[in-house]
Amino acid sequence: MARSRNTLVRALVTLLALAVVLVAADLAARDWATARAEREVQERLALPRPPQVDLAGGSFLWQALRGRYEDVTVAADEVPSGALTLDDVRVHLPAVHAPLRVLASGSGDVDVAAGTFSAAVGFGDLATQVDAGSLDVALSRDGEDVRAATTVRVLGLRVELALTVEPRLAGDAVRLVPVSAEAAGREVPLSRARQLLGTAGVDVLDGWTVPLDDVPGEVEVRSLEVTDTGVLVRGTVLATSTQLG
Repeated sequence: MARSRNTLVRALVTLLALAVVLVAADLAARDWATARAEREVQERLALPRPPQVDLAGGSFLWQALRGRYEDVTVAADEVPSGALTLDDVRVHLPAVHAPLRVLASGSGDVDVAAGTFSAAVGFGDLATQVDAGSLDVALSRDGEDVRAATTVRVLGLRVELALTVEPRLAGDAVRLVPVSAEAAGREVPLSRARQLLGTAGVDVLDGWTVPLDDVPGEVEVRSLEVTDTGVLVRGTVLATSTQLG
């Protein structure tokens, strides 16, 4: 009986040791693959720093053998987009199909299922794209809208002028459309605000357009909302096939 118990104990210890080795191998393979994916994304998008790639679909080795990776998230602090910088960019993909040979060689076709996208554009970046001539414009939150404040000269006096602008999507651009105005702390008609800005050579008849130039073509921006620090845009990532290597 003692010999049987010893045999059972040895078998259990062997199984536990094997499980530890397999878990360590799985973690090592996951770390290697995510580091490779991070370098690839950084190079393709010319990012200042590597993004963070997470593979949360269970055992990595099992996913690699199947050639299907589930619950993939890519997060980047900063992504250049023309004259703007997209902050806190997050892409979630429910499935990525990549045969094991593609992972090993770094070349071949990869199929990506449709997913989701979100990114923030800070008020500071938006303000640099507002064409206000020689005037300095500061943007801030005004409920669900944006407040654009500046100072104009009227008869030699400095007058604080502010427009409440509604952010709207126009394809791959953000439109800032004036909806109300204040001068010297009092509400004035938009026509009066336009006259005051016109004396400084600024035309805001139709508002301003801020393009999101370098958002990847596979991303469709579908909604936006004003936050305390800027504008949050959300959209979808279209299902696509891409060539690696």
